[in-house]
Amino acid sequence: MARYLVACDAGGTMTDVIVVDERGRFVIGKAPTTRYDESVGYMESLDEALSYLKIGPADRPAFFRGIETAIYTGTSMLNALLNLDGLPTGLLVTRGFEDMIVQGRGSQSFIGYEWSEITHMQYRKHRVPLVPRRLTRGITERIDLFGQIVIPLYEHEVERSVRELLGLGIQALAVVFLQSFTNSAHEQRAAEIARRVIRESGKKVPVVISSEVAPTLREISRANATVIQAYASEPARKQLVQVEEKLKAAGYAHSLKTVLSYGGVTSIRYPRLFETVMSGPVGGMMGAAYVAQVIGEQNVVCSDVGGTSFDAGAITAGIVPIDREPPFQQMYVNVPMLDIRSIGAGTGTYIRLDPDTHRIKLGPDSAGGTPGPVFQETGNDEIPTVNDCNLLLGILNPDYYLGGRVKVNPAKSLRVFREKIADPLRLDPYVAAEQCVNLVNVIMREHLVRSLMVGHDLRDYVLLGYGGGGPLHLLGYAGDAPWKAVITVPHAGAFSAWGGACMDYAHRRHKSVSAVFAGREAWREPAKSVTAAWQELEEELLKELLQEGFSRDQIELEQIAYMRYFGQLSDVEVSSPVSRLRGDAEVEQLIARFEEVFTQMFTLAGRPPQPTYHVAEVSVVAKVDTVKPKLARHRLEGKKPPRAASKGTRKVFQKGRWHVAQLFEMGELRPGNEIDGLAVIEAPNTTLFVPHDWHVRIDEHLIYWLDRRSPGKSRSARSAAARRAIRGGRR
Repeated sequence: MARYLVACDAGGTMTDVIVVDERGRFVIGKAPTTRYDESVGYMESLDEALSYLKIGPADRPAFFRGIETAIYTGTSMLNALLNLDGLPTGLLVTRGFEDMIVQGRGSQSFIGYEWSEITHMQYRKHRVPLVPRRLTRGITERIDLFGQIVIPLYEHEVERSVRELLGLGIQALAVVFLQSFTNSAHEQRAAEIARRVIRESGKKVPVVISSEVAPTLREISRANATVIQAYASEPARKQLVQVEEKLKAAGYAHSLKTVLSYGGVTSIRYPRLFETVMSGPVGGMMGAAYVAQVIGEQNVVCSDVGGTSFDAGAITAGIVPIDREPPFQQMYVNVPMLDIRSIGAGTGTYIRLDPDTHRIKLGPDSAGGTPGPVFQETGNDEIPTVNDCNLLLGILNPDYYLGGRVKVNPAKSLRVFREKIADPLRLDPYVAAEQCVNLVNVIMREHLVRSLMVGHDLRDYVLLGYGGGGPLHLLGYAGDAPWKAVITVPHAGAFSAWGGACMDYAHRRHKSVSAVFAGREAWREPAKSVTAAWQELEEELLKELLQEGFSRDQIELEQIAYMRYFGQLSDVEVSSPVSRLRGDAEVEQLIARFEEVFTQMFTLAGRPPQPTYHVAEVSVVAKVDTVKPKLARHRLEGKKPPRAASKGTRKVFQKGRWHVAQLFEMGELRPGNEIDGLAVIEAPNTTLFVPHDWHVRIDEHLIYWLDRRSPGKSRSARSAAARRAIRGGRR
């Protein structure tokens, strides 16, 4: 029987499903995301993928029985937080800190703001707290920084507070005491009392304690993470269970898996489901890490253009970046996430005129999958979007939107865009549409160059574009920046789903420590504290994975230390070359690895002459290998595309006038083919737009290398860099 892996990325606009067979070959399906019930969009997208495999109704039971793993990433937990429709949650905190959640941190009030907004207090605002002040109770207790009990737990206050909160209708309870990451005794005892009181009340209310959720420094961020777990986990799990039920009804025999925010796959019944809170963009970065290995590059900038957002991250020195206290929904949370920076810019971004300045204003809100662009005629009759402009300019094919499955109305887009934007500006509608597209490209470019890549040399980085709108806008936001190379892939439209299929089954744990390695003679005690923390985390992870049915020989453990030169503000994630620090030799190996990573990421001027090393946090990752898709290597063919790839020509509006562009079917292009712009390369799930002065070369892995053409030359200097990168990937 054939074996398959099915992976899904349900974004704010589209749901992408990729089906991978046992030889690593894959097909992609795409459908609008259905936020009210994500299983609907999932099954519609899967149906399209099966149509490409020629699997009809009679063959589907065998197909579903042959699925070894089904992976789903979606927005269900994020939606619970955005819509504030999680479980009513009560909170027990150390007395005197009852305003911890409501007050938060001052910097939370301007997360994601521009500097001009940060400097004006009237722009700042705190988010609506997930736990209102009336559902918070202070408990007398105190543990100091060293884990010593200073004030014992007043157990009668815990019992009284839980009874009060139950009377107020809470459906979940979070417990966050100061310094519980050094000594969890008070939280554990409070949880015991709370569970007893809840049992006596006859209710079912989950109790979540911060020392189990996030045993790390940063009290408010730890509290936010704990509250998210209590507030949003169960509503999110219901959406995931609905997807699993649809799969099982069709014949799937296993549990559904989901993606963790730090890159890894787990069961939807994983108790720490808050770690999936930003799972959507994760697949893209993990897929980019795999592409980086294939092309032999250690520095890759990942850029994902969806319908709702533009998500970007940078892999440096081969390290996929982890942010242990990321800003999220105007909160800081102790949830390890891949360091992905997002802005509200995508193909579904609304276009309006600012009523005060009478200038074009993009978003940040989006039409999403529903109601979608004006041309889609699914409810948006008033506000044009970026994709309406792409259609008006001739870049999108009106007869091939989502492979022709969705019929579009260009005349309606033109009428609404003219009425709302072009006529008030007294501009030709096509000139105005081009300006809107240029503007969104500039916004994306600025996000990359002036936010994500500050302090880095762009000449060292390959820019990878993906997402449904990635190839469409890639060369627009790549612009004149001196990237080492610019690339994309034919499966860009479902690259995040494909990246989800590239991940191992993995769980991760973090723990704060304080280990200072000064003189060699004083290494013993800090080494013991690091080793003890690793061992504690390993025991937790092994217990979890063994309970999930894996055998010990399937599980691979990776020990991580977060190190810095003492006195510096930022640390570096170091994958330890040794599993234990039993002596000076092992400590020396860890330090040598840290210095190797540090010098790859930062200037040597940052290294002190007589360094002291500080480890403030450690982590352990437990992984189980999974079936993954492959970027197969093909034989290179001729530079000229085959006749079957040519789809004729179409007029495209560029630089103020109409031009004739070559049209190609992406699925018919072959390794070794080369194309000069102006060209449009179409696929059912994405479109690659190649402006006049750009050139495309397809390598043996079907990776598209894009470089500027210089007058009088067949390649620019960037092309030479791209070829060197390709050769580097062959070694």
